Amino acid sequence: MTELIAGESPVVRVAETWFHPQGGGQKSDRGTMGPARVLHVAHNGGMVDHFVDSLAGLSVGGTYGFAVDSAWRRLNSVYHSSGHLIAGLVESLQHGLTAVAGHQWPGEARVEFEGPAEACSFDGLATALSRRLGELLSKPIEVKVMGDPYSSRAIQIGDFPPIPCGGTHVRALSEISVIRVLSIKRKGKRVRVAYDALPP
Repeated sequence: MTELIAGESPVVRVAETWFHPQGGGQKSDRGTMGPARVLHVAHNGGMVDHFVDSLAGLSVGGTYGFAVDSAWRRLNSVYHSSGHLIAGLVESLQHGLTAVAGHQWPGEARVEFEGPAEACSFDGLATALSRRLGELLSKPIEVKVMGDPYSSRAIQIGDFPPIPCGGTHVRALSEISVIRVLSIKRKGKRVRVAYDALPP
């Protein structure tokens, strides 16, 4: 531990961590670090801040065991991989739309696209997208990590183009039970696909 910062939201600052910091549209990991509960993790320059419930029992330079909440990590991985799959499918189903942003938080997940698309076509797109999602989730399709993990990491689902990404993901689509398309609507210049997802 490099630094302990007291306050309303105590922070344990370290140089490296096994916890996934929040970013890239994905929630951070949660878990424990020594006697403390890790509530949130964020990058801070070249360091990583772990927001904890208490600093009691911790000291700078100390060595402590840690545990990442595996169920929470799995849920966020499911949502993140689902967002990538939706991005690839929508681009293939609705030519002209390009995925430009993703927000893969459970309960408010969405993928945003730019390009020409009429609102009158959204019902048909939602139907086709839901059908293709169901088809792909029933197949043993691998989710591969590609490139250098520090400079050019990318995620590829099956034959879809790789997408640069530093988040956590499932190893195969069989680790996703269901992806539900909740809505497709235009928001300003973007088309927003809202969804939810569940692990098996």
